[in-house]
Amino acid sequence: MYQDFIAALNKKYNCSDKSELSGIDLQHYNFGASTNSRGQDAIGVFEAYGFSMTGLKILDVGCAYGGFSIEAARKGAYCYGVEISNALYEFAVLNNKGEKYDSGSCDFVRTDATSPEFLEKLPHNYFDLIIVNDVFEHVYDTVQLLSNLDKVANDKCAIYFVIPNGSDFRFVAREGHTGCCGISLLAPLLWQTLIPGRESYERSIYYRQYEYYRAMFEYFGFGKIALINYPGYAKEEETRKNISAGFETAKQKIEENENSFPDVYAQKLHTALEGFEKQLRYDLEHLDAPGLVWKYMTNFWGGFAQKQERVLKPLVKTCERTSKSDLDVYGISFVFSRRDQTLEIDITEVSSDEELDFAFHLMRRGESIERSRYQRERHYEWELKAPGMYWAAVYVKKSEREHKDCRILTQPLYMPEDKE
Repeated sequence: MYQDFIAALNKKYNCSDKSELSGIDLQHYNFGASTNSRGQDAIGVFEAYGFSMTGLKILDVGCAYGGFSIEAARKGAYCYGVEISNALYEFAVLNNKGEKYDSGSCDFVRTDATSPEFLEKLPHNYFDLIIVNDVFEHVYDTVQLLSNLDKVANDKCAIYFVIPNGSDFRFVAREGHTGCCGISLLAPLLWQTLIPGRESYERSIYYRQYEYYRAMFEYFGFGKIALINYPGYAKEEETRKNISAGFETAKQKIEENENSFPDVYAQKLHTALEGFEKQLRYDLEHLDAPGLVWKYMTNFWGGFAQKQERVLKPLVKTCERTSKSDLDVYGISFVFSRRDQTLEIDITEVSSDEELDFAFHLMRRGESIERSRYQRERHYEWELKAPGMYWAAVYVKKSEREHKDCRILTQPLYMPEDKE
């Protein structure tokens, strides 16, 4: 059960709760503790894209703490979670212990997804949806991984992928797994010496460009790719200004922190940064604005790589619910809906008598792309400029206050690409 899982997580980090942690330990703790809620968010993505969980056969590769599989099973899916790490596998089993599913199922398997053993333990020509979320960057032999996934996938299978982008300026300034500055620019072999005290999975990071993954997907038959956060909305002049500013900020951060690296690697870091800057200058001349944002200002690439292009009939065109934000003391309910190429959000209920102002942000995978000022009006809408997955974030504050009291994030809605 989840409570036992959290108790084990506390034991791992030698704390009674997360308030005793800080820095990279707190980041990793929060990642583990949020496994079930992140699973619920992922299901929102799947349903918005047109997948019904009932009866869906799901494989979660690198399932870690197991939340994605557990939450999908609760909605009627038949799930296998695969994990190479024995410690993480034990956490997933503990998280699932005692769970009872009305129609779905959830099983965890400890194996290496690039190994022959994987093919012996998993059914072939079976899965409808394969989740590879924050995993590809940990896999050296991506060829064998995709070869194995091809064998267990059925002929209509889709791979849902989320892949961190080591060239994103934020990752350059602070790499997501280690918290180290500048390390994403260096060859993986150097990480072994730069951060010897880290766990092995943190020292086995292989950042590659998006085109590498696209080529791999296509080769192994998953060539129908639908990106859920490609920045087709990016504007040329504004983008080029932001790109230059983003690089300068990352460069300054590296210069401020380079003393934390061993002296022997200082020159290697400078050489890597020089090469990165040369490529950036070239791309500024040859890539359009969406291409630049995709390469340098998108921290995670996300989408579906499919064997067959789906005839999209999104199940979800309206997201209606009461806020689940832990900070919401106002009892806010809302409706988030799509009408053709328009998204609109309405605050339908507020249980508090306080006078409140709202700001509405249009989101793509955590990125705010359009935003309103704070307003008393409880309705806002956006005209969409590109297909893909959209969320809305609602910022709430008392009218007399300057800063927000809470932030509410909706479930996503999907706008398919117009094939006409």
